[in-house]
Amino acid sequence: MIFEFMSRGNIARLPDGMTVDGLPEGPFPRVLLLLPYNRYLVGSATMKHYERWTLGKLGTDESTEVFLYEGKPKTLLLGEVEKVTISVEVISQLKSCLSGQMPPPGEHMPSALILRGLIGEDHLLGEGEFLHNEEAFFDVLEKDGMAKMAYWAIRLALFRNDYEAVSRVKTWMKSAADVFEGVTQPPKIWFSLTDLPGKRDIEEMEGLAFSLDDLQRMNSQSSRPVVLYSKSGYLILSDFGGEGPDSAFRIWMFLPISLWNEMRERRKLSIREIVMASWGYLDGLSAEKERSRYAQRTEAQGTRMV
Repeated sequence: MIFEFMSRGNIARLPDGMTVDGLPEGPFPRVLLLLPYNRYLVGSATMKHYERWTLGKLGTDESTEVFLYEGKPKTLLLGEVEKVTISVEVISQLKSCLSGQMPPPGEHMPSALILRGLIGEDHLLGEGEFLHNEEAFFDVLEKDGMAKMAYWAIRLALFRNDYEAVSRVKTWMKSAADVFEGVTQPPKIWFSLTDLPGKRDIEEMEGLAFSLDDLQRMNSQSSRPVVLYSKSGYLILSDFGGEGPDSAFRIWMFLPISLWNEMRERRKLSIREIVMASWGYLDGLSAEKERSRYAQRTEAQGTRMV
């Protein structure tokens, strides 16, 4: 996909087959943005870096790797004084165009084996015929929404070496696999490094009938976790990554009354188990959404990564 950066900061799509002289040898460019002053930004896919963006100058070997982040504009230096700023919207468009041509990250077999340990060998996905046949595995996976969420959460977590996320998914699947099926109001989670979350997060909590005074009282408690009830549900404050002042950060989690009653009153889960299981479920929701950004497997089969 080839684009040109326009004077108003937007980008215009150019014909994919057009020839661009002066591009150096390198990984196959999947997304190319032509910039002022003979510069270009190219997005490519590699096994080592997966998504890679390179700023260069046509007709030369001059290039440097740059990093594009969702939700943040990027200013690129095009010379000693020349520069352009790529907006948040354009960055999102470029990254979407690149990921849409790439297979999803991670490896199938390690993820499938962990999933089999959670759903049991009696499940159709646990049979060798499906486990070792990725195409057949995905066909079955599409029919089991819970297993699909867990698989992609595990696969993306392993890709990032995030073994704590894998542990959360295990807690969810083992302790509360069916709790969230058909829920109309899922859990909500916020994080804070300081005493209280940011302003926007606090406003969301206030919308759930928890006042700033409530949050401050919870934060003032010397022992954690702390649970507070309101007419809308339960708010949990828990430390993560350590105990007390040594904790890495704090988790604020909201649970509707029905979910709390099922996990705490009926299943007798500990507060930590409730937090980890709910967080694992939210990991599954997030993973399924992230997976949708990438190419479908039929397209990914022919995608070559250098």
